[in-house]
Amino acid sequence: MSPVRNWRKGSRNYQTSTHGNLMSMVESPAQSCSLEESYRYAREVTRRAGSNFYLAFRLLPQPMYRAMCVIYAYMRISDDLADANGVVVGPASISPLQQLANWELQVRNALEAGAQKTHPLLPALIDVTDHFSIESDWLLNVLTGMRTDLTGMPIQTDEDLRVYCEQVAGMSGLCCQAIWGADLTVTKPLALQCGEAFQRTNILRDLQEDALRGRCYLPEEERAAFGCHLEQLQQASMLPASWKPLLDQQLARTASLYRQAAELEDHLTGAGRRMFRLMFALYSRLFRLIEQDPAAAFSQRVRLSRWQKSLLFLRAPCRPVRREWT
Repeated sequence: MSPVRNWRKGSRNYQTSTHGNLMSMVESPAQSCSLEESYRYAREVTRRAGSNFYLAFRLLPQPMYRAMCVIYAYMRISDDLADANGVVVGPASISPLQQLANWELQVRNALEAGAQKTHPLLPALIDVTDHFSIESDWLLNVLTGMRTDLTGMPIQTDEDLRVYCEQVAGMSGLCCQAIWGADLTVTKPLALQCGEAFQRTNILRDLQEDALRGRCYLPEEERAAFGCHLEQLQQASMLPASWKPLLDQQLARTASLYRQAAELEDHLTGAGRRMFRLMFALYSRLFRLIEQDPAAAFSQRVRLSRWQKSLLFLRAPCRPVRREWT
């Protein structure tokens, strides 16, 4: 699974930008750019990714909008590296794992050592971390979660799954909270729970897709206890009956996380609260559809229709999320 599935969906045809070919910029690490060009690069990656969130970001004040595009672009580039999706940050002949290591080295050097910013996103990324007090570890922890994907490291226990979700989704949640002006001394646990809820929703939604790729993110310990095996999903067009009790357990845990994370809106104001409500509504709506019929969600990927998304974009920013989750 991709590390930031919360933001990953949509077209991946974002390789060309208003200031040149994005891939060639990634493949030419010696190329430098100004801060404004770096922000433009981030906006273009975000726009061309085709994500629903790009339009949502446009509702934010300009400084928040620019910062959200930078964080999205960072997650997206890192995500594509973990998916071996054609993005390179070094010689194209080296393995995806080494590509990820090269990217981590560039990011770490820029964040911690003030080294030359060898990738077009890095000037804007450093600027955002400085202005919004985003911790370096949050960005680097994302790459640790991606390494789990690339190496196929098994998730043995529910605690392992919690840590993975924290790395690949919770960290982006902390970045968002910082940009939206939250007091993270209060909201950090809630932000991590929210990221975990979103990521568990993605795991439940993509159960069949991941199985066909030879991967399952539900804990091996619990799968064994319920007599659930990956091969059953790989060979089935419908959800095997033996998997339903396991999914019911996972759905209950995820619902509990949504209920706890809903408190976040009480600690946000203005544009940040509106953005949180919209993101929360999009993901909690997906979760409710899975919860209503897990078997149907396994057989056919759960999606929100265009009109459902449009309705959420209109209503969600002004509608308290705790109303549904209390």
